[in-house]
Amino acid sequence: MKRLLFAMLLAIAAVAALAGQLQSAHGSSTSVPSHIAGVVPTVGHVRPDDNCPPSGCGSGDLLYHGGPTMTTNKTYAIYWVPGGYSIAPGYDTTINQFFTDVAHDSGMGTNVYAVDTQYSGIQYASTVGSSVTDTNAFPASGCPLYNGLTECLTDAQIIAEINNVITAQGWTRNGTNMFFMFTPENVGSCFDAGGGSCAYTAYCAYHGYTPSGAIYANQPYAFTPSCDVGQYPNGISNQADPTINVVSHEHNEAITDPQVNINSAWYDAAGYEIGDKCVYTFGTRSGSNGSEYSNTINGHHYWLQEEYSNASHSCVQTYSVTGGGGKPIVSSFSPSRGRAGTAVTLTGQNFGNATQVLLRSTSAVIISKTSTTIKTKVPTGVTGLAKWTVKNPAGSGTDNSFFCAC
Repeated sequence: MKRLLFAMLLAIAAVAALAGQLQSAHGSSTSVPSHIAGVVPTVGHVRPDDNCPPSGCGSGDLLYHGGPTMTTNKTYAIYWVPGGYSIAPGYDTTINQFFTDVAHDSGMGTNVYAVDTQYSGIQYASTVGSSVTDTNAFPASGCPLYNGLTECLTDAQIIAEINNVITAQGWTRNGTNMFFMFTPENVGSCFDAGGGSCAYTAYCAYHGYTPSGAIYANQPYAFTPSCDVGQYPNGISNQADPTINVVSHEHNEAITDPQVNINSAWYDAAGYEIGDKCVYTFGTRSGSNGSEYSNTINGHHYWLQEEYSNASHSCVQTYSVTGGGGKPIVSSFSPSRGRAGTAVTLTGQNFGNATQVLLRSTSAVIISKTSTTIKTKVPTGVTGLAKWTVKNPAGSGTDNSFFCAC
């Protein structure tokens, strides 16, 4: 997500550049909490489907900033729907179906989740934890009511309820579990009690990292003109498709940058994360108008924005995670020598779904990867002549030549 000064956002709220300001979080002012990123702007602030050039919004390719990624991920869904509030029939079950479908197609290169696999050893390996309907009463509104809504929740209140549910359900906070908070119709939310930036007027969703170490996303009810671009491959009656689109945005961004400003991983020189660079850009679509879809996952159709690929320097719908399939083949590397921390590029085949790089038997960080190249660094603790090995789910491959860790 973009990380520019939030004060600039307020000054140019009527301009298309607002989308960039809202998505900003890395290095932003205190108006945007430092633990928040991936702010999806409302459709009124960008032109759907052509808001960015084919090369993506922001500035250049994604850059690695040293933090962890979610090399695998498990999803948990919380539907906070107290008495007196409602979601459309099928809303929660269709979202749960989406999470199940994403998990089912793990390891495949046929949808946007495969794009993540070129960054820092990420595998397309998703599983479903659990989902729960939370009927706890809403607290007193922590932010001013607006636009006729009957409840307004601050980010702090949302985090507090996520923590309540995690404790009640016995779930675990760690580097691979992600908790999605879904709120019903007529419920707004704002970053803070001041109400300066809120759901439906400034954003449609965001992800973050709580003080207790939970990776989470705030997912307001996106079936509203400010967050809905009008395609319903699962049927307009259940109202889930607009929310699923921004769920995918936040999920992919959390996979590639889960701890945002606390310990950042992947975003570009302008602060845009993998989803920000392609927001509301859907690419090739199928189906008839009103029920178009851009991705088919486990046989079900979804209207999902594209994600950014460093390999093609553009927004894409799919990505070959196998690079042709089979075990990795390491054919060369450059440079031929270097001490700990030296950047090295490995060249070969079947690197797209690489899970580990080793120099001798010591693990090395995967900075970035394509089907034929991996950028890594000489790990600490290795000296003398050693060979590079790349592993993927199909097996491992070791170069025939020696690298000099010297």
